[in-house]
Amino acid sequence: MTVFLFIAGLVALIAGAELFLKAVDHFGLKWGVSPLIMGLTVVAFATGAPELAISIKAASSGSADLVLGNIVGSNIANILLILGITSVLTPLAISGRIVRVDVPIVIASSALLFGLSLDGKLTELDGIILMLGLVAYSAFTYYQIQKSKKDGVEEEIFEYAESPDELAQGSFFYIKNIGFLIIGLAMIVQGSDWMVDSAVTIAEALGLSELVIGLTIVSIGTSLPEIATSLSAARKGKADIAVANVMGSNLYNMLLTLGLTLIIAPNVLDVSVKAINLDLPFMLAVSIACIPIFIAGFNMTRSDGSIFLFYYAAYLTYLVMDSVGSGYVDIARNTMLWVVIPATVLYMVLRIRIYKKTRLG
Repeated sequence: MTVFLFIAGLVALIAGAELFLKAVDHFGLKWGVSPLIMGLTVVAFATGAPELAISIKAASSGSADLVLGNIVGSNIANILLILGITSVLTPLAISGRIVRVDVPIVIASSALLFGLSLDGKLTELDGIILMLGLVAYSAFTYYQIQKSKKDGVEEEIFEYAESPDELAQGSFFYIKNIGFLIIGLAMIVQGSDWMVDSAVTIAEALGLSELVIGLTIVSIGTSLPEIATSLSAARKGKADIAVANVMGSNLYNMLLTLGLTLIIAPNVLDVSVKAINLDLPFMLAVSIACIPIFIAGFNMTRSDGSIFLFYYAAYLTYLVMDSVGSGYVDIARNTMLWVVIPATVLYMVLRIRIYKKTRLG
């Protein structure tokens, strides 16, 4: 019954997010908002709605590790899993704006969250600080929208299924799409209830911590809407929306989801030592690694995607090994530190040098 509830919750989350996403897509098309901005804002918010619902539910239930595990795990999955899968299937072009603006903002937000967590707890004040970061980002995005309209810039990145003329007209447009929003949100909330309750039960049955469950099963499940959106954009030849969606989703996870959860939830969230020593630094490192990967040709090749997927598989394997007390944990850790990471750095350096030679030659 527990497994059935988990699957039912996951289905409800995905279906609800799809309805929600369909509605915000229609609003964006109706109002003429730039597709890149849509990917960084409303699309990212819609696909990140499951993380928000699960985090608020988990915090209200006193499952602090599940809250942090869900957010940190989703951010790691967004970069390594989603961009990895998408670039393996279709090499991704990276825009200059993503490298100059959005990735540095994600890095700064990750560093902020890591810094706030170092004292072993996240409080309502920390939530306010994160929400202020969201306000600053929203103001900056609004400025970008106004500037692009003033300059007449139109970035065609996301391909809508319909044209403005094919959308419902008048009041029926708003009744229809607001209905999609409400139904989608209701499915997301109900799905989050089922997933959180069943995830805690599964964690106890397997002897795994809530942090590990949040970092693995729940985070992958709530990242499925992002995966679907990114793959759909890549198939249509609009691959840049995949990167915009990931970066926007990561920002909303940290600034909105965690910030709002800390303000709404009545309890202070304790941050485990394992999260401080491994998961939060790894999330920050993964964000930083995007810079050399992206600037080495302003694209993500299939080789880059394969490396991302390898790191994600290695990270999940390490989490499970550490949770069950495997004797191979030290060997795995030393192999990553002294073999895999140096080899990855060498690969990045070679990619950048090859790109520079190509441009000069």
